[in-house]
This record gives sequence, C-alpha cells and structure tokens, in this order.
Amino acid sequence: MTGAGDGGASPGPLPRILLATDVDLSAGSRGAGRTLVNLISRYPADRLMALSTSHRVPFETAAGHRVLPAAPGVPGRVAQWLRPRIGHVDAAWTQLRPLPHGDAVARFAPELVVAVPTNAVGVALAGKCAGLAPMVVYMMDDWLAHQPGARMAFDTRARGRNLLRRAVAWLAISTYLSNAMRAFAGLERPVHVVHNAVRTGDAMPSALERPRSGRFRVAYAGSVWPMHWDAVAAIAQGIRRLREAGSDMELVLFTDRFFWGRHGAQWRRWGVVDGGLVPYDALPAALADCDLLLVASSFDPAQAHMSRSSLQTKVTDYMAAGRPILACGPADSASNVFLRERGCAYFAEDPSPEAIDAALRACVEDRVEGPAIARRAWVVAKRDHDIGTVSDALYAFLSDVARDPQG
Repeated sequence: MTGAGDGGASPGPLPRILLATDVDLSAGSRGAGRTLVNLISRYPADRLMALSTSHRVPFETAAGHRVLPAAPGVPGRVAQWLRPRIGHVDAAWTQLRPLPHGDAVARFAPELVVAVPTNAVGVALAGKCAGLAPMVVYMMDDWLAHQPGARMAFDTRARGRNLLRRAVAWLAISTYLSNAMRAFAGLERPVHVVHNAVRTGDAMPSALERPRSGRFRVAYAGSVWPMHWDAVAAIAQGIRRLREAGSDMELVLFTDRFFWGRHGAQWRRWGVVDGGLVPYDALPAALADCDLLLVASSFDPAQAHMSRSSLQTKVTDYMAAGRPILACGPADSASNVFLRERGCAYFAEDPSPEAIDAALRACVEDRVEGPAIARRAWVVAKRDHDIGTVSDALYAFLSDVARDPQG
C-alpha cells in the first residue's frame, strides 16, 4: 500500500480523498483531532485534501496534506446566545452558503469523501460535500443520537442520521459505536473499526526496564470534558485522601490552560500538580516519568452513551508509553472493555470513595510488578495498533470502497 513513510507496498494509487471535518488538524491537536492526524499521516500528501471548520487551521498538516479553512464565520458569542433559542445557526449558515474553496475542491476531483463530524457544524460541512463523491462517515463518539436543544435553525439529529444513510460505508472508533450507528441509522453499511494509531518503534521503551522509585506519580494527559470529569475528580480526591493518610503520591495533570482553569479551584484544593500541556511528541517522555497513567470515563448516567462508545485516543498512547494504566470508569465503558479484553490495565470501576482508595492502594502496592502489565500493553500496541498496521488496513478499506462504492 502506497504510504508517506513507514514502508508499505500498493497494487495501485490510493484514491483522492476529500476529508471534511470540524476537528483541529494542527500539530497541537488532541483527542479526535490527534487520532485523525495520526491516521492520515502516512497517506500520500498529493492524494488527500482537507476542509476543516476548526479555527486552528494550518495550511498543511505535518505530513504535508493541504488543509483549507471552512469555518462558518458566525461570531462565537452570537452563536452561543442563539443556540439554546433556535439551535445551531453556525451549522445552518454552513449548510446554506456555497462550499468553501469549491474551485480548489473541483480541481482536486475527489474520488472519495471522508466525513469526520464531531459537532453540528461538522455535520453541515459533510452534507455540503456528500454529493462530490461516494462518502464514508467516521464517528468517534455516540453523540448524534443524543442531540438535545432547539432544532429550528438546524436539526443536527435528523441531518446526522441522513448523513449516515447517504454514506456508502462507515468508520467507527469502537465496536459498540458501530452497533449504535446501525441502530440510529436504521440500516446496515460496511464498517471498519479503527482506533488511534501509535508509533511503537523497534525497541521497547526504556520505561519498561524498571519501576520508578520515590513519590508515586499518577498522570492524566489530555482534555477534561464532562465525559471524563467525575472519574478524574474521583481519582484526584482519592489521591488526596491517601496522601493525608501518609502515602507519598500525587496526580499530575497534563492539560491546557482551559481545562486547568475550568476546575482550577478543585485541582488546587485536591493538591493536583499542574503539568501543563505537553507537545504530543514529548508526551512519552513525560508519561515515563510517572508510575501510573489514568484513563477516565464518566460514571455519570448522562454521559453513559459517551463512555460506552468512545475508545479514547490516550488509551493506545498510554499503551505505547511503557507505564501501567489505571482505567477508572464504568465496567461497560469502551476504554475499560478494550483494556480488560487485552489484560493490560488496572481498574477502578466503583466510584465510591472506599473503592477508589482501595484501587489506588493496590496500584501502589503492586508498583514492582507494574512493568509486567505495562509490557503486555506495549506488546498489544506493537502488534495491533502500530501506525503502519492500522493505516494499511484503513487505507485498504477506503480503497475498496472507492473502487466499489456499492459493495
């Protein structure tokens, strides 16, 4: 399969893909954006063009793909004020106006549209692109079927369902989500489950050689959205309780100023350490300087659809880092299910303070054995989630769809 680096051979050129999305594709992207940047990183630069409604739009991705800005241009304060009253006016405007950079898209002549919507504006942009070529929709969370609020301006739920029905194939971040997509759309489509891809390299990370000594450091890296918040908070409070009881331990939060400031009073009260936002390429080294890596999935019933469907980007990033993982969240959350099936994490699946404290104590007591469970995780990451393996399978699926859209 032809790719931009990492080897690979192909029986022919890959299809020209127009990527339509609302995520940030810059070098500093996180979450859905980081997963997408990783997945397209080996795709030939001249055979993929992106339209993104993100306000952080580079001229090119790190791999050289051209990214054209497609933000609706509705002032954020206006959109936020109108949203609870009449709905997503920014999405409505995206739907009504001409396709941004239509001439450039026409010259590119896409053979396949890959739509990756994570919000209403992303759905609207994908709808504008749907007639340009056969379309594949990639969903990373089960959010479309749970859209509340006013629908006067733009009915995200109905338009999202129509998008899934117009697509000739789907991509999903988890098996649960692929099933949810079928139920929501009310029909079947060929589907390929694809997770975040990681670069594992030829040698095991040095973090696997031995456990750390000194203060026991638990790390959480990434955004703290409602789908994470209460689980992160439960661990932070548990660490504070254990520290007050005499354990030398801390939670280090590697996140940006928004998520630190959003809960700043709580972080400071619980003694959480501000690790700042670490660039993606430097993240493995930062994680290696910790003892335990936290994956957090909300226990809140209102977030159940997100916890059950979203296999978080950080899961495979952590697996490749060489330190043991603690998965805190409901037993049926996608990340917990994934890690349990592979036997490569510790778990905290009861949110009660007593259970959280017991799970943390067990991890501390098992510190010497930590490299063994981390090694299992790295082996799985190397075998199944290395960027070459994942992207080859993804590009083969997309090529098959482009050659035969009717399956």
